[in-house]
Amino acid sequence: MRIIFLAACLSALSFGTILGWSNPVTHSMVVDEEEVGKKHLVWLVCLILIGCSLGVTSCTFLMKQMGPKKALRALGPFYILTWWLMLIPDIDVQLAGRFFLGFLGISYSICGENLLMQTVHYGIRRYITVFHSSTMVLGVLVSTVVGSATSKFHHTLVCASIPILHYVLIQVIPESPVFLYATSHVAAAKSLAWYRGAGNFYMDMANIKKDWDAGRQDSDAYRYMLLSKVVYRALLTVMGVTFFQVCTGYFIFMFYNMRIWCHGKTVYTPVVDSTITGVCFVISKLFWGSLHSVFSWKVRGLLITSCFASAIGLTLLALYQLLDALEVDIIINVDWSPMIILALFLFFYDMGLNYYPKILIFEYMPFQMYKRAFSIVHASFWLLSFLNIYTFASTILSVPIYVVFTVLAGITYAGTVFCYFFVVEPKGKSLIQIQLEFGGNPIGKRGALFNQTRHTV
Repeated sequence: MRIIFLAACLSALSFGTILGWSNPVTHSMVVDEEEVGKKHLVWLVCLILIGCSLGVTSCTFLMKQMGPKKALRALGPFYILTWWLMLIPDIDVQLAGRFFLGFLGISYSICGENLLMQTVHYGIRRYITVFHSSTMVLGVLVSTVVGSATSKFHHTLVCASIPILHYVLIQVIPESPVFLYATSHVAAAKSLAWYRGAGNFYMDMANIKKDWDAGRQDSDAYRYMLLSKVVYRALLTVMGVTFFQVCTGYFIFMFYNMRIWCHGKTVYTPVVDSTITGVCFVISKLFWGSLHSVFSWKVRGLLITSCFASAIGLTLLALYQLLDALEVDIIINVDWSPMIILALFLFFYDMGLNYYPKILIFEYMPFQMYKRAFSIVHASFWLLSFLNIYTFASTILSVPIYVVFTVLAGITYAGTVFCYFFVVEPKGKSLIQIQLEFGGNPIGKRGALFNQTRHTV
């Protein structure tokens, strides 16, 4: 169990280093603010997000055909090799490398997460997922600190060493029992016994059998379910929440050094500022992940609060930028204000917006539709993130920064209204009750593992 937990966390950590790569690199490559909007730098930063969007759907297909472990073994060598491409001093090669890092990195992370979720005991799954999800932002912190303090070669060396260690670990673990069950029940039982130990897996084997039998009997159910009113309304609702989740500008703070989105201002030094920002990402994610694993709150109320409070944070940041542009004396003397506002923004963002979209998919969808709905929403998330980052980078030189954050705040306020009127509270309700509130004929059912995993997605 420790090996699979470590392997899954390493895959998430590695993906986090990809996301955090651009923060120190843009700082070192951008000599002055005029360089930020150059076309090759814009694409170097955001091209990874297109790779992530395409990688989600291809990874889902690959796991279905090969299983998560074999998919990891197939992707590993290409993923490691791609990191070394980033050392070649050619912008076209680096652009290709960024795209494939996103494509392979997200695939690597999803495969590792699926293997963990299909093998860990449901009783501790909710707690393990807290550390797994926090490991990704820890990777952002590692990449930011190492990249800021060392050369590009050493930065790449550290980032490339993580998937190498992960690739060694996955050689000794068996394939997912959920995948093996389709071809051999005995192999699936042996696999689960390896992960759990003898006598600790019979209930989960029974639930795997129930879900597999139901899926086999109704293998084409998703084709007509997707067109049913309750399913597409639920899917559109989750897509709407995902849109507002992205449009807060979360990745702007993750991808860009503070001096870029704050007109060259620093609190201490660019390296220290990036480190403090990365620590804020980790602490906020870990804090709210821990609370969500222990307490079960109503989704709708916390989501509305998170959206509104995040919008206030963006408003304060826009106000600071405006006063700074007007050279108000009191603002000039408090350079630490953006850092405090960012910390508050992350705190309220992780309260709900960064957590509940996945939960809503799990709660709203019949199990026959869940995997496909998750792929659609997840791919859309990364595509919207690309549009968000590309728009920011393309307009940073022509539009005042306070206008950018004002627009983001306005969109997030609109998201608060959207959540109030369209999000259906799922806590304590059956799938039929939720679907009736969406206004249609109930369809499908939840899987056998639903009650054991509903708080762990």
